[in-house]
Amino acid sequence: MMLLHLKLFHPLDDHSGFLEQGAARQFRKANPRLDYEQASVRSRRTRAESQRTLSYDLPAVLAQETALGAVETLLRTQRIGQRTVAFSLSPADIGVEPGDAVRLALPDIAGPDGTFIVERIEEGATRRIEARHHAPLAPANYAGEPERRNAGSTVSNAFAPVLHLLDLPRFSSGEAAGFARVAGFCRPWRRMALSSSAGNQGYRTRTVLDRPARVGVLVEPLSPGMTGRFDRGGMAELDLFFGGLSSADERAVLNGENRIAVKAANGVWEGIGYADAEEISPNRWRLGRLLRGLAGTEDAMLAGAGQGAAVVVLDEAVVSLGLTAEERGLGMNWLAESLGQAGGRSGPHVFAGGIRAETPLSPAHVRGERQAAGDVRVTWVRRGRVEADDWEGADIPLDEPTERYRIEVLDGAIVRRAIEVTEPAFTYPAADEIADFGAAQASLSLRIRQMGRAVPLGVPVGTTILL
Repeated sequence: MMLLHLKLFHPLDDHSGFLEQGAARQFRKANPRLDYEQASVRSRRTRAESQRTLSYDLPAVLAQETALGAVETLLRTQRIGQRTVAFSLSPADIGVEPGDAVRLALPDIAGPDGTFIVERIEEGATRRIEARHHAPLAPANYAGEPERRNAGSTVSNAFAPVLHLLDLPRFSSGEAAGFARVAGFCRPWRRMALSSSAGNQGYRTRTVLDRPARVGVLVEPLSPGMTGRFDRGGMAELDLFFGGLSSADERAVLNGENRIAVKAANGVWEGIGYADAEEISPNRWRLGRLLRGLAGTEDAMLAGAGQGAAVVVLDEAVVSLGLTAEERGLGMNWLAESLGQAGGRSGPHVFAGGIRAETPLSPAHVRGERQAAGDVRVTWVRRGRVEADDWEGADIPLDEPTERYRIEVLDGAIVRRAIEVTEPAFTYPAADEIADFGAAQASLSLRIRQMGRAVPLGVPVGTTILL
């Protein structure tokens, strides 16, 4: 027959001077993403009277999310470990050894019950056993409904990342679907898994964010500017939530360095390059010598961006969502789920991507003149999204199955005539001009678009031709 004598300790007794539930725990380590400088993470404090802090210095290199999981585990273990139990067994009961998990169910005794880990055994007339409470973590669930692994913790509830789903133009080599991308940041940083579904169920993981993106907001509105050359008088001021920026020479910028995306007032992300970067106050940056409207985003540049508009630094932290060709333009629900131990979920966020990289660019260098017979001859230059920067070729590759354009003759906001042609030129007969306006005009306002297969109408160019 087993002899059982219990002595119970509850956390509120605070017999051993341990931290209370609300106390903080700090963990110091080296951060590989910050040139291995000393960094620290801190558990999020719940409301409690205790102001004590327990710190650990670990001579190790840990990622931010790993250190955060460690500090939360230590705090949890510290809190749960305050619930201890001491009991005695008969000397004949030799089956219980240090490290064993024992389950106690004591409905008639006031005190904790559950699973306890045997930590110490004192042999004598009875076997005196000391054990601490143990509560294993529930496994993470990233595909179904939310499971809060620490239901009473504010850490999971605090997962509120800054998440930008970007439908970018084709600004480098790669498949068009690869330019639907995501940038994410949260403090403290946790790795995130992005999942998508066409409905409300059946989410599947599409990509993982292993690095925090450098995201921020505009401090002042960004007005329309010039394209095709450096705007040496233009400036952009922004606040970055993470990281910093650096200057580069103009040749490096022309070759693709120092790229940011700014969400314009029309919802399109404008590609911008910059040569000068100056930190004018903590986390506030002033950018100068701007290259505006890159990769065919002149429409976003002309729309401008207001104060508080989102800014994303286009680097390796901005990753592809992994869309397929069939998912181009399809509005889907996206979830961001923390892969850190504290858990958390953001979303669903509705996003349709893969369109901008397939949208034909606006034509350039529109010119027109009235001919001797009274007709108006208009010409322009085609632009391309794919391998269009070869200076040695006689012409750029055609990135659509056929070459087609739509020209609209405007009278203010009214479309007087629409024409489709198969070459970068058209003739506006004098008879049509008289039919549309009643007389020959001193100037013509036109809107010209290239037509595509995946996206029927490209980015328009609007111009007024003096005749």
